[in-house]
Amino acid sequence: MSHRFLLLASLFASAALAAPLSASDRLFVAGNDGFVMKADTDDGVFEYFTCACTGPIRALAADRQHLYVADEFGRLLVADVETGVPLNLFQAALIPINAIAAADGAVFVGTDDGVVARFDAAGTLIGARKAPAGVRALVAHRGFLFVGAADGAIYRAPVTGGEFEYFTCFCLFQIQDIVVIGGDLAIVDSFGTVARVSAETGAITGAFSVGETNSMARLRNTLLFNHASGEIPQVDADTGTPLPGGFQSPIDVQVMLVISDRPSLPAKFHATSIDPRPR
Repeated sequence: MSHRFLLLASLFASAALAAPLSASDRLFVAGNDGFVMKADTDDGVFEYFTCACTGPIRALAADRQHLYVADEFGRLLVADVETGVPLNLFQAALIPINAIAAADGAVFVGTDDGVVARFDAAGTLIGARKAPAGVRALVAHRGFLFVGAADGAIYRAPVTGGEFEYFTCFCLFQIQDIVVIGGDLAIVDSFGTVARVSAETGAITGAFSVGETNSMARLRNTLLFNHASGEIPQVDADTGTPLPGGFQSPIDVQVMLVISDRPSLPAKFHATSIDPRPR
């Protein structure tokens, strides 16, 4: 290994450790072109982050180290959550993947036929189980994995394993997405009806409409939704009242994700982002 390489590596590591922690949340959007775009929510300026480059993107999830990207053809990209550098790409052999969730160092994959499979970041299948109906949305929260199903019901099971059991019912139209906000699950259907449901009891605590949407994301104490032509409005999470601000994506958005825990990441993850695309 050359002295020049060692010197560059040392300088890069020192810069990473010295970089200040940022309080900005990050908004990720992706769609049919296979690209994942990122914006810091304090300025709303989108830039290229990473690329599945194999097909339209259908789901995003993240943990403290990895961004997981599922495409239309059942492939999963694992990228560094800070830099976007691709780390792994593997075939999950499950089509179509409708939703993914990250928990306990693994990524959970849900499909139309109700399969919920668990993989590690290396692409090794850890286990699989069946939900009572086709999976439309997945979220992990407080040791449970929640499934938004094609029959309008929400099912849950321990993250570590076990059968999915009925939790509550949205009982309206096709579930599009689920996010955790406060002690609730926010559930949106394809017509833009949002229900707030207690994550402890399953009781509905509120409901409102935001208009037709593909996906939803939580930004602090508000909710984001994607509309036509890349418009991402922001609403009050309790009432659905439109709020000033929002974002404008440069691509048509199919899925969104907000990562809000940047200040708690170890310093080694706060290196300058590197664009992995060929020059």
